Amino acid sequence: MKLGLIIVILCILQVSCSSQAPIPFEPSKVDMTQRISTSIPTPGEAFEVVAWIDNPNPKVNERVMLYGSLLKHGVHLGGMAMRAVWPDENQERGMPNCSVQVIYGSGVCIVETTGFPANVYVPITISFEYQGKIYRGQIGFTPH
Repeated sequence: MKLGLIIVILCILQVSCSSQAPIPFEPSKVDMTQRISTSIPTPGEAFEVVAWIDNPNPKVNERVMLYGSLLKHGVHLGGMAMRAVWPDENQERGMPNCSVQVIYGSGVCIVETTGFPANVYVPITISFEYQGKIYRGQIGFTPH
């Protein structure tokens, strides 16, 4: 019985393997030239702080998602903290309302709109410390 089962399996394997045409092997061409950067650092490097929120006119008691990025020559940077400050009487003076690590080029904070008056603009300042310098940007929202 076992011998018959083994013979059947071997026949199936032989038929399934023999019905496929061989695939020809073609080695791919590889570009072995070395790429050398010829760019020279400029005296004034171009940095830009970009900030955006998901809802510039939220209802009172809604959440607003705040996003921020530091760009250098148009490239999103990471590996630093993003700090955000907005008016909040419950927040200790001088302390950021939000401090997050920038991962994948953007920092994200949640802003609760509870306690803000309707139809009054709420300014938000974000900052990034990068290589010993601080870069700031501003954005805000108006709850209704």
